[in-house]
Amino acid sequence: MGLFGRKQVPAKEPPKLDRPSKPGAWLFTLRSVPRHFEGIKTSIESTGEAKVYFGEALAYLKGQGVSLFRVEATGLNWVDALYDWWRNIERREAFTFDINLYVQNTVWVASLSEHSPEQIKNLIREKAPTYQSQPVK
Repeated sequence: MGLFGRKQVPAKEPPKLDRPSKPGAWLFTLRSVPRHFEGIKTSIESTGEAKVYFGEALAYLKGQGVSLFRVEATGLNWVDALYDWWRNIERREAFTFDINLYVQNTVWVASLSEHSPEQIKNLIREKAPTYQSQPVK
């Protein structure tokens, strides 16, 4: 028992800091609608060439609810998987939605609905920075 008969609450563990881990991986952010967070994340990670190192199912940016995915990618075949999944979802539902590509977390690069998978792959190659691991001191 704590002060004034209150229960002692165990101290919370500090949150785990997820960050990129593969040197040379492209780093970028995708944003979309919160409704399809799990489907988008699964598609990104489906080929093993990309990992969502930080994802948030519902974030509010400038008053708009979005899901966001910070991604590190060593290959780009997952882009085709994402487009295939996206086409199937839009065919099943009467709701269209977009996915947007950003670099540096806030610099908008492209709307995936306005570009082909090959164009998006090229934009990632051209615009996304790559992860450079820091030497251990």
